[in-house]
Order: sequence, then structure tokens, then C-alpha cells
Amino acid sequence: MVCSLLRQVICLSAILFTTFILAGLVDAQMVEDGLISYWPLDEIKAGKKVKDAVGENHGELAGESKMTIVAGKVGGAGKFDGVAAVHIPGTKTLEFNGKDEMTVSAWVNAKNDEPVKGVVAGCCGTIVAQRDINGWALRFDGRNGGKEMEFICQPGWNGDGGFGFPKLKPGQWHYLTGVVTKKKQLLYLDGKGELELGRPAPIQTNGGTETEIGHAGDGGFVGLIDEVTIYNRALSQKEIQQNFEAKGMAVNPTTKLTTHWAEIKVLR
Repeated sequence: MVCSLLRQVICLSAILFTTFILAGLVDAQMVEDGLISYWPLDEIKAGKKVKDAVGENHGELAGESKMTIVAGKVGGAGKFDGVAAVHIPGTKTLEFNGKDEMTVSAWVNAKNDEPVKGVVAGCCGTIVAQRDINGWALRFDGRNGGKEMEFICQPGWNGDGGFGFPKLKPGQWHYLTGVVTKKKQLLYLDGKGELELGRPAPIQTNGGTETEIGHAGDGGFVGLIDEVTIYNRALSQKEIQQNFEAKGMAVNPTTKLTTHWAEIKVLR
């Protein structure tokens, strides 16, 4: 009888512990609704492949030097020297020309006060972009004093007139998010600090799906980049805050619970 009661106590304790752990895991995961691509930058496969964890927009190492994997904000991160890049040919899911909404985010850690190697002095430290003459980009632009960390989504080479946050302190992780809605362009730092710019026109790109991480035609970022995501819709501030607090993609709670219940049954 005592033995049976002890088993029941052990089972109940295990269930409560499992429930607590799963609740923490679910609360700490990123938003998945509308998520097109997610590059964790945790590893390089077959010496050059960079996996898209949720879609088919896988990338390859490019540039005169190569990105390496180091300890990141979540798991590993890509280390970029301003020349290294991840080139993503892209599928139709990354076609934003003529679209009204999107969201792009990345964790970044600048190596120094001017984390850029560019064609023009101070420009441009591409973090993630779909940009040639037209398109969008999260990047560092040293020409815009006090507004260097920017999100541009403007046709032509003129950029968006310094739409950005002040440069980041080197050696610290920060979460940048650019959002396009039907009427606005928004930029967030660490899930808050919203900047807003009116933009009535739809997104205008050169009509392709090619996407770059770490470097584009006008320059590259010097530092670490992690947890790059692209959504096909405009995330709310609450959702961006959730991603800021997230620890990567969610595990399957049902699978986890089934596994733990099987383990608990063994104790009975």
C-alpha cells in the first residue's frame, strides 16, 4: 500500500514537472503564423549549405571569404567580416514585388562602431536584404549620423532618408525588426522603440526572389548575425516582442507530453 502510494506521488510529481517545463517552452517560442523562412545560422551543411528551417529557401556560402559559425544569441550564429555572405536564390514565397506587407528580423552583434565594409565610405553593412536598385534591407549605414541602424524599403538608390536607430554598442546583442504595412513602414529595436514612416505604395523590388544575409552589392556587415526570419505579413508589436523573448522554434508539446507520459507509466 505504501509502495503504491509512493508510486502515485512520483507519477503526480513527474506530470506537474513536465507540465511546468512544457508551459515554459510554449511561452518562449517565436510566432509561426505567416513565417516564410527562418535561418537559425546554427550550422553549415556539406561545407556550404545554410538551411531554411521552415521553408525551401536554403542558402549557400558566398563572397571572397566564408561565414563561420560561432556561439550566438540562440545556439550558433553567423560570423561575418563584411565580405562573407549567405546567398539565397529563393522560391516564389520570397517574391515581394507589388506586395503590401512583410516583416523581417534578425539578432545582430556589431564588432565595432563602424561594422561595415562597403562600396561607399560607411555604406552599407547589409544584415539581410533583397536589394539592388530597388527593394528592402536591414542594414548599417554610417552616412546617416544617429540613425545608422536602418530599414529601407524604397525604390532607387536614395534609401529612406535615414530611417533608423542610432548605432549599436559593439559586443552586445540587439534585435532589429522591419515591418511593412499597407500604409506604413516600421522599425523596432529589441521588440519596442517603434519608428514609423508613411509609405502608400506597395513594395517595389526588381522582381526577383534572391535574398542575401551578411552582404549585398553595396557592402556587408561586420559582426554576428543570428535568428533571421521573414514573414509574409506585418507582425504586431506584441508579436515582435514575443519573438524578442523567444528561444527559437517551438518543440511539439503533444509529442513531448506523450514521451514523458510513457516514461511515467514505467514507474507505475
